[in-house]
Parts: sequence; C-alpha cells; structure tokens
Amino acid sequence: MNITYAALLEQIKAYHPGKYNATRNYTNGAVTNWSPYISRGLLSPVLVMEQLKTKHNKQEWIGFMQQMAWREYFQRVWQQKGNLILQDLKSAQAKVVLEALPIPMSEGNTGIQALDKAIHHLYAHGLMHNHVRMYISMLHSNIFKAAWLPGAKWMYANLLDHDPAANFLSWQWVAGTFSSKQYIANQENINKYTNTKQLGTFLDREYEYLQTSIFDQSDTIQSNHSGKWPDQLDQAFEIDTMAILKNIEKTNQSKIFDKKTVLPNQPFCIYNSFNLDPLWHADESMNRVLLLEPNHFEHLPVTEKVLQFIVDLAITNIPGFQIFVGNFEDLFQHIETISMSDKNITSEKSNAIIYSKEHPTTQHYQGIQEARDWLFPEVNGYYPSFFGYWKKCERYLK
Repeated sequence: MNITYAALLEQIKAYHPGKYNATRNYTNGAVTNWSPYISRGLLSPVLVMEQLKTKHNKQEWIGFMQQMAWREYFQRVWQQKGNLILQDLKSAQAKVVLEALPIPMSEGNTGIQALDKAIHHLYAHGLMHNHVRMYISMLHSNIFKAAWLPGAKWMYANLLDHDPAANFLSWQWVAGTFSSKQYIANQENINKYTNTKQLGTFLDREYEYLQTSIFDQSDTIQSNHSGKWPDQLDQAFEIDTMAILKNIEKTNQSKIFDKKTVLPNQPFCIYNSFNLDPLWHADESMNRVLLLEPNHFEHLPVTEKVLQFIVDLAITNIPGFQIFVGNFEDLFQHIETISMSDKNITSEKSNAIIYSKEHPTTQHYQGIQEARDWLFPEVNGYYPSFFGYWKKCERYLK
C-alpha cells in the first residue's frame, strides 16, 4: 500500500470508469482502491476527476463522480455538525441491546463467511470493500442490536482510509439515525455481491424475520445461538494511543522533529493524517512537519498499523519532512522559540509563518489556513440528504 504519487497518477491515467457504476457493489467490481490516498489528502479528488474527464465521456465518469460526491457530502455535514457526527444525528437508534462491540464481530466469528473473511482481511491489510462495510455495520447495529458508535470506532481504527465523516455518518445511515430507516440485508443479498453461496445461516431468511434472528422481541438471545458465542456477548474496544505514539517515535527515530535541523527563517507547512499533499508548496523552501496529535488520536484512535501507514506515505512522498508527536500548541511553542532565536530578537511574538489546510481537525491551528480541494466548492452548508446535495451539485457539472 506504500506507493509513490507518480505511480498513483499512472493508475488514474489507465483507469476506465465505465464499468464502475454497474459493478461497484460487487467485491470483485471495478473499484479503484484509491480511497486510502484520497482520505489521507495525498490524492486530490479534483485531480482524479480532471484526469478521468479528459479521456472518458460523461456517461462513463458520472457514476464515479457521484460516489466521490458522497464523500464530499459527508465532509460538508461534518463541517456543519462537528462532533455531533459521533451522536445520533437525526433520530435515536432503535432497540439497542448491546452497549459495546459484539465479540463475534471483533473476532470475525459471526458465522457469515464473507463477512468473517472481510474482518480478518481488515485486520491484516486495513482494507474493506465499501458494500461489505455496510453489511458489517448492518450486522452489528441492526441484527446484533449493538450501539452503532463502538462498532464505528472499531472499524475506523483499523481502516487505512479512515475518515470520520464518511465512516461515522455511514454507520449512522445504516443504523437509521441519519436516514429514514435501518439498512437490512439477508444472506441471499450478501451471497450475490460477495460471490459466495453460503446457506442456512441466521441471515438466510425473509427480511421480516431478520431483526429477530439473534435476539427475540423480548431482547433474549435465540436458543439456537446458546453456547455458540460467549454469554457476555459484547466487550469494550480499546486502543492504547500513547503506547502507539511512543512506538511510532521509536520506529521512526530518524524522522523525529529536531530543532537543530530546522531551516532558519523559513515558513512551516503543517501536515497531518488528513493532509499529505505532495504538491503543497512543493517548489518552495519550507520546514515540513507531520503533526501527530495525542489529543486527536485519543479522541479518534487508530491502530499502530494504520498510523505507520500514514508515516510511510509521508516518507515516500514528502521530501525533508519531520514528525512531531505532540499537540499543535506544543509545536507552536517550539516554532516561536526557533523563530525568535533565528531573528536574534526578544519579543512577545515571533514572525514565523505557518501554513495548514482547512479541515475540521485543524480549527485550533494558528497561522494561515489554506483551502483544500472540493469537487463542488460552490455547494456548501448543511443538506439533510445526499440527494438534495447532489441535485445542487448537478448544476455545476461540466
């Protein structure tokens, strides 16, 4: 998964989007696997669409663009709602029986072969097909009747393309807290899109019986599941963020921020896990710092595998950067000290120039915040549904 920006561009040039819309829901469909690089800010969605438009007609690329717009829509909701995306946004989740992550989910031992395989693949590779994510969150929230947020945090933590807006709002959409009803799928549907032929599972039934296939109407586990899973069916999902950050520092010691190697009298570009743009001020002399904030990762934890993926992408694509493990306020103090020392002056404030990109996770940064790329910069604000948002976006299609 560690790839150069140049290699990604070659993939985009070679991609044919015509089959995407018809096959994207199938696990062997014509998907791109670019989402980890788009989510990390390495690959601009605007650049992707510009490249596809130059070689393909609108009928071929429009379905692909609409799916890209879903991601942008979720980003707009996050901009407007902030941390409310971590709560039931439109309505309360119905029928919550389990308050934490179901153990069969965390162990990949649900008995649904395609989904168990996908969970183990997630642990090994940090990847999961988008339609399978819907199946997983459906099974977690609507069949196991577990509160959606613990499951959403578990999936987010393991995904290389983790994106708070897309992840948490998709889970809410499935759970019915950001949509008009819960999403449900049976074994036949799963078999169709995952190319499996499994029969006889607790999902192999008519839709009206699915939501009582594990817990009955009185929230008691069905007798055919007794002894199959632990009596305590759920458990807390926890990640030791501070230990992970320490390991990242140790593993990448040669890249850790050192004031002695800072370029004197030069601005600072602050990168983070959502901005690894290799073109950003690329032709200018800059101090480039990848900021890994404990406060952010305590709030939205990820695994060490995921965090090292971020660091590796930066190593491959951003020359001369350093890693700062600490919160922005700590880094800012270092920058002020360096700047005043460079100018050999004593004052209450430094004249250091600090660049970052606008993002819900960078609102506390000081300095100059520059715009990130939007497919539809004209369409902002809150829209209660994607289709209302997309209808407005269609006015700006070219």
